Amino acid sequence: MVFNLLGPGLELVWDIVATIISIVAVMMVVLINGAIQKSGKLSSDVTRKIVHIFAAPVFLVTWWLYSGTTFSRYFALIVPILFVLLFVGIGTGKVVNEAFVGSMSRSGDARELLKGTLYYALIICIVTLLWFYSPAGNPTAFVILGCLAGGDGLADVIGRKYGGAKKFGVGGAEKTIAGSIGMLIGSFLFSYILIAIFSMEYAAFDLALLFLPVLVISIVATIVEALTPKNLDNWTVPIAVVFVIAFLTYLVPAWWPFALLTL
Repeated sequence: MVFNLLGPGLELVWDIVATIISIVAVMMVVLINGAIQKSGKLSSDVTRKIVHIFAAPVFLVTWWLYSGTTFSRYFALIVPILFVLLFVGIGTGKVVNEAFVGSMSRSGDARELLKGTLYYALIICIVTLLWFYSPAGNPTAFVILGCLAGGDGLADVIGRKYGGAKKFGVGGAEKTIAGSIGMLIGSFLFSYILIAIFSMEYAAFDLALLFLPVLVISIVATIVEALTPKNLDNWTVPIAVVFVIAFLTYLVPAWWPFALLTL
């Protein structure tokens, strides 16, 4: 939209350019972290969460490049679909990519990419299809992926560093109070910052109006993440966010004056 350099009549061409830029941007997040992990400066636990924290937000920021036509969401959707296919290829051994495995697996086993990493990419596909922000002007995607990426990612990093030995959780999950605080802070900050970025384009993204609903959504996401069994939070957190947004849309529309879906 803002950076459509080709002008009217060439929107589809520009969307192809935007898709290529988006692929490169997300790929750089993974490859840079793979190089850092390989150098030994950071452990795989940290690098995989850096990818988790930044891959989705970087992808969302590239949405600003698209022309905003009806077809823009489908061009944007190509990006996470390609990563889904790549993760499946690496996880099944049909594709070899050490940087990806090093960045996104704890043990170095490529099959790990068929679990949480794949779920993460699938959620991004769903969010892009259902909640691409334009032309409807809807911030839902930014909150869903802000909680999933920034919140859930920081929860793990902060929990490991400051959580101590006292843990809680269900279904094999190991949560900490520090991790839950990280989840709340990360969810709110990433969601709110992403909305702020796109508020420069959409006046309807009123930061004062959305402060409280984004905070409430972040609190619910934090509670759900804390109560989620092991390896399922990539699903439960986005689902919880959607339920809260649906509640606000129909019962408190003054807090969330946007359509539930943008299809």
